[in-house]
This record gives sequence, C-alpha cells and structure tokens, in this order.
Amino acid sequence: MARQSLKKSLSNVTQSSREMASYPIVCSFLPAATNILVALGLEHLVHAVTFECPMDRPRIIHSSLHEKDLSADEINTLIAQHKQESTTVNTIDEELLLKIKPDIIFTQAICNVCQIGEDDVNKALKKYPLQTQVYSLNPKSLEDVFETIHTVAKACGYPEKGDMLISSLKEINRGIEEKLSQHHRALKKCSFFEWMEPTFNCGHWIPDQLKIAGGYDELANPNGYSYPVAIKEKKNYNPEIIIFSACGMSLHQSLEEVEKVLSDPFWKSLSAYQNGKIWIVDGNLFTQPGPELVNGVLLLAALFNPDLFEFSPELDGKYVQFREPAK
Repeated sequence: MARQSLKKSLSNVTQSSREMASYPIVCSFLPAATNILVALGLEHLVHAVTFECPMDRPRIIHSSLHEKDLSADEINTLIAQHKQESTTVNTIDEELLLKIKPDIIFTQAICNVCQIGEDDVNKALKKYPLQTQVYSLNPKSLEDVFETIHTVAKACGYPEKGDMLISSLKEINRGIEEKLSQHHRALKKCSFFEWMEPTFNCGHWIPDQLKIAGGYDELANPNGYSYPVAIKEKKNYNPEIIIFSACGMSLHQSLEEVEKVLSDPFWKSLSAYQNGKIWIVDGNLFTQPGPELVNGVLLLAALFNPDLFEFSPELDGKYVQFREPAK
C-alpha cells in the first residue's frame, strides 16, 4: 500500500460523485479546499475557485503577485510589507460573488496575507443580502487536516465520502510506517525549508509528514508557523538531508532560487551538501493542507529510503535534486 498512488487509492471515493439531483452552490477561496472537493468527487458542486486552482471554473480570487517575475527575496519583502500594513495580497471578485450567490464558501484564517482570510470574506458578504455559510479551514497538524476533509464533506452533505477518503489516506501512511518499522530504519536527520530567502524552517503539519516518511527536523516548529532560521542554527544542526519547498513557486524557479542561496560557502560545510542530498520539491505537496499531503509523504519516503520506496509516476516533475554547478 505504501507504493500505491494516491489517485488509485481514491478511485472508490469518486465513483459515485454525481448522485445528487440538487446540491449546494460552492465557492472555494482556498486551493486546499478545491483539492479536497476534487478528491471527494464533489467538483460538480464548485462554481468558482482561486487563481491558483487547477480547475476549469471562474476565478473569484485574484492575486496582485500572480504571474509576476519576482525573486524569493522580492516576494518575501512584499509579503512582509502587506503584513505590516495589514493588507491582503489577494482580492475577491465581488461582482462574481453576487452573481453566483454561493450557499457555501470555504476559506481560512491561518495566513490572511498569502490567502484570502475569513475576515475578508465576512466583510464582503456583509455588503450583500446573501445566505452564505462560511467554513474556515485552519489545520495545524496532519490529523487536523483529516478533520478539515470531514468538515468539507459534511458541509456539502456527503459525510460518508469524507470518511472513505480519510480512511484511504491514513491507510497509505500506515503502510509507510509499517515498512519502516519492519526494516528497523532509524529516522533520517533532515532540514525542511519552506522558503529560500530568507530560509524559513517548516511548521504546522510538515513535521508530521517528515515523521511518517522516516525523518525528523530539529529546526521545525510542529503545529506552528514557520520562521527564518539563522545560519548558526543550521550549522550546529548539520542535517544529512536538506529539502527546499517554496509555497506558490514553480519547481524551476525554486531551483534557481536554491542555487543562489547555496552559492554561500556556508552550505558546503554541511553533510547534506557534501553527500549530494539536497532536494527541491513541489510546494503544493506540503503547503496546501489537503489530500496531496499524502503524496508529499510518499515523496519524502522515497527520498529518505529509496531502497524501500519507489517514486510513483504521479510524482514525476514534482522534485529535482540539486547538483553542484560545474567549475
């Protein structure tokens, strides 16, 4: 089961997705919510999504940073500026909102700068005579993520689909843990960075993903926000594996940003650099709290113990290994 793809494991969940004659009108203001709805087989309920969502629906959330050619440092500076000014990077298409008149909106309150926040949604709704139920999805741990799946399924009227999906995801995780236990594998000492310039550690549910996959990160902040980590801390820790995963950035751009960061001579003193064990991975497998997190666990398991776990075809194009530039 550990090597089984997430897509295959969810096939039973999605087969009976269109049995309702009447159904709620849903708007997803959060990519993770969109992913959950698709995995539940409820995409037919969705009438509008965010600019980030890979779904053929009208875009109701727009970003001032989308499709701009910005470096990691420039993005970090702009995000910090928005935080200081308490303004959001994203906006709601209120004309479309009024036209759709959704019964349900899924949003969040974890990061009200990078994503539309619950407060922004409620302010917009107060302007119009809409009877919309707002669900704010704010997981801190992987177990919390499973609970948000149940919340989405129940809100849409399909709690049994949520139970089936959660069971499938947990079965994959158990398969990984059991194989590692059977082979008596020690946890790999790693560092997982959510941003490159500056280098942010990992937080919230990512430490859970690492642990299930067979790794641990002493610089992480489980169930909490990520924050910049000083060079001294990284040097004292000296991980054997380093992983970079940037939220909202393509793998190609992430690699370019990592190459800039690793040009600092400091990194060459670390075991991970010397042994060629630095990886850049797709941020969507780690920063969007939905079913794709389990594909992130599968990817980590293959990176940590490639002799035990294979890279499934679904993970093609989701990771790249850093190679030291030729001199």
